[in-house]
Amino acid sequence: MAQTEIKILVLAVTIIVIVLAATLVVFFMYFQKKKTIYILKQRETQQRFEKEINQSRLEIQEQALQNISWEIHDNIGQLLSVAKMQLNMLKHSLPEEQKNSISETSGIVGKSLEELRGLSKSLNPATIKNKGLLESIKFEVDRFNRLNVINAEFNIKGEEFSLSNEKEIILFRILQEFCNNTLKYAKATSLIIELNFSKKKLEIYASDNGKGFDLKDDSKEIGIGIINIKSRAELIGAKLTLNSEIEKGTKLYISCSK
Repeated sequence: MAQTEIKILVLAVTIIVIVLAATLVVFFMYFQKKKTIYILKQRETQQRFEKEINQSRLEIQEQALQNISWEIHDNIGQLLSVAKMQLNMLKHSLPEEQKNSISETSGIVGKSLEELRGLSKSLNPATIKNKGLLESIKFEVDRFNRLNVINAEFNIKGEEFSLSNEKEIILFRILQEFCNNTLKYAKATSLIIELNFSKKKLEIYASDNGKGFDLKDDSKEIGIGIINIKSRAELIGAKLTLNSEIEKGTKLYISCSK
């Protein structure tokens, strides 16, 4: 075979190999691209499904809280109102020395009625919509201080602005969950909530000086509380950090865009 023919054959084989290799590379890249698109779609579908599940779960929780609020206001509130009225009527028919005791009891019932109405308002999402985030937090902090179970403090920095109703309700519920855990489990004497408004976002800091807990603790009480807080934050795209150390208290940070 002539030298020229050998060169032509080698060149032809080389071209064929290159074309085959290029075809394989293009096919592999196309396959990888389709695979990546499929995985992204699956992930997006899963995330959308989880978001819808969280949304439904939170809507059910809000409805349940609203129903509890109505029950407290309409039923328990009315019973206490009737009890207070009957005590006041009874007082007039008693000897003078017993009137003071009845007056004290009536005062306790009246104070209980006032606190129950405050609790009813804090549970009702309609109240949060009407009051807004700042007034709702201030109302809750004032309620804690009236109960005299903890020294609660509320501070605001920056130029205030309003968020959407959904964001404000969810942020309030996150803080409410944090505060309730502080009151029930932390044995804290101090609770501080601070809202820092900047041009593009709202940063929320909450901390207590309680006994703290292990973040890896998967007990029912702690686990459900953390899941509720994180799922609510994810629903509005807020950044959330929760830190706690044994005997060093608990700190919550939330960053939410306008």
